[in-house]
Amino acid sequence: MKKQYIKSFLTVVAIIFLASACKKELIMFDSSMNVVGFNSTDYAIRENLNGPAPIEIYLGAALGTEATEVTFVVDTAGLGASAAKEGIDYTLSSNSVSVGAGISTVSVTPVDNDVFTGNKKFYLVIASNSKNYQISAQKRVLVTINDDEHPLKQWLGAYTVSAASYGSPGAWDETWNIVTAPVEGHLNQLSITGLGNGSTVPIIATIDKDAMTISIESAQLLGEAYGPDNGVVKLYYGTDEIMDQLLLGEELTSDMLSAAATHKITGTIEANGTIHLDKMGMVLTDYDWCWDIFNTTWVLQ
Repeated sequence: MKKQYIKSFLTVVAIIFLASACKKELIMFDSSMNVVGFNSTDYAIRENLNGPAPIEIYLGAALGTEATEVTFVVDTAGLGASAAKEGIDYTLSSNSVSVGAGISTVSVTPVDNDVFTGNKKFYLVIASNSKNYQISAQKRVLVTINDDEHPLKQWLGAYTVSAASYGSPGAWDETWNIVTAPVEGHLNQLSITGLGNGSTVPIIATIDKDAMTISIESAQLLGEAYGPDNGVVKLYYGTDEIMDQLLLGEELTSDMLSAAATHKITGTIEANGTIHLDKMGMVLTDYDWCWDIFNTTWVLQ
């Protein structure tokens, strides 16, 4: 009987403890925690989009929270000659928008023209909201309208690259997803990202439209183009010496890399946007090892 009593008593205590613990874990969300802000730090919009581009604003609050009217202002301070003008470079759907719990949008519609003026930019800033909810630190967004009359427009955009391996043709071939973009202030240059397994570190290429050629300075950084396990990668011209080491499976020397750095990687461009570049050598700098050398064909998507 005593054992049964103790067992029953402990069971009751455990139930009371669990009930009190559950009460402590309840999370209350009150209006002082409500916050409005932009979903991103920047947006890029094509001038020839032919329609509105949504800019996302969020209200972080419990479902059912009363919506707030968010008011915007435009700021171009510090943007100089690239500052966009409302009504000339773009139109804004509204200077305010009702934002309920979750995501709402305000739209920017670029004005398409046939004159190259360069990319235009402006900041859209949250000035206030009708419910006086908190405003996030992310209260402004940089909007860039990319000019589609750029002199290199045929070679701007997303590419699929067929990279044919020299190390093991067929078996080690790769496919890259590349994005090319203008380089501000340099109308004959492209910024290129996505080499290898998707490097986010841009490299610079120079276009000669008269000769229909493209060139890339050797030894440019690609970041961790093949993942953190393989370390930092640089793009080198694939010299005969580097090719020999690749095929032998042996390390590269500093002299080999210094010699390769003096050669530009050169290729040709076509009016339809296609690019051909050969001897693109991927070097794992942490190991002085050539990942591979590729002969590449870039097709604009």
